[in-house]
Amino acid sequence: MADSHFEAKFDALRNAIYHTARKNFYDGLNRLLNFVVIVLGAAVAGKASKLFEIDETWLEFAVLIVATAQLTFDFGYKARTHEFLQRKYHELLADLELDSALDGQKWKSKLQTIAADEPMPMRALDALAYNAAVDATYFEAADRANNRLWVPLSHRLLKNFIARNGYNYCPESDHKFWWRRAAIWISERWHGKKS
Repeated sequence: MADSHFEAKFDALRNAIYHTARKNFYDGLNRLLNFVVIVLGAAVAGKASKLFEIDETWLEFAVLIVATAQLTFDFGYKARTHEFLQRKYHELLADLELDSALDGQKWKSKLQTIAADEPMPMRALDALAYNAAVDATYFEAADRANNRLWVPLSHRLLKNFIARNGYNYCPESDHKFWWRRAAIWISERWHGKKS
């Protein structure tokens, strides 16, 4: 029972971290686009275009594209969706802290109920949220090292833009960095292959 209770707490924490990151991303994007629409649409932008010798047609086109993207993709709504899910996972965490004696199946059921409202996950961000949950729950450095997932740099940079549904994130302890693989390859070529 303690294992299923820990798993439920861990999953709720991981999902809360994930949705916090998504909410922050969409809120930031929403604010940025609102700022750009206002700045580009202001009369000051017309004067600035003359100062920097930019054709006003490009400025008008930029306003059209940014405003259309802002209205079409509605990043504010997406941020509120993730805020709602974040709150639900924190409520579940609070319930788990209050009552650790209940059946693990009940908690798994609650997790599934919340997960039903989730949009498509961004797997790289989910792996990073998993690592943050590992760091928050495992106190021994060896335990953290054995449980963290390896997320390549390109996945980290594009974590909010590409879903990566088919990618399998392996544990950091199983990952070999390119320079280690290169050193092994050079060593095998230099000293001959090991049997």
